Amino acid sequence: MSTEGINGLVYGNLHGLVMTRGQKVDWYLLGMGTEVDMHTVHFHAETFTYKTDHVHRADVFDLFPGTFQTVEMVAGNPGTWLLHCHVTDHIHAGMETTFTIRDLSRKFQKTHRMRWELKAP
Repeated sequence: MSTEGINGLVYGNLHGLVMTRGQKVDWYLLGMGTEVDMHTVHFHAETFTYKTDHVHRADVFDLFPGTFQTVEMVAGNPGTWLLHCHVTDHIHAGMETTFTIRDLSRKFQKTHRMRWELKAP
């Protein structure tokens, strides 16, 4: 079984990861696989917090097989950003996608498909 996908999808085919600026988003990270399947989950352009014995702030989380972590992000930087694993073999196998943060105060929004759309009123 290959574990180099995100929610079972590879190479940016996980759509719908859209949030608005200022929105609190909980990401549920779950590590699966064997000892070679350590993942370094990286959210570009954003940071998140997670709790162990105290609260940590980061933009990368090391996820080991059989472990899980909830990380909390407050979306702050409008745009479409990369979400991926830093392990080279996992990137080559497709463990990457994008997430989009929209700014509702802007009349036009640049979408992940690289075109401009008029924001609905």
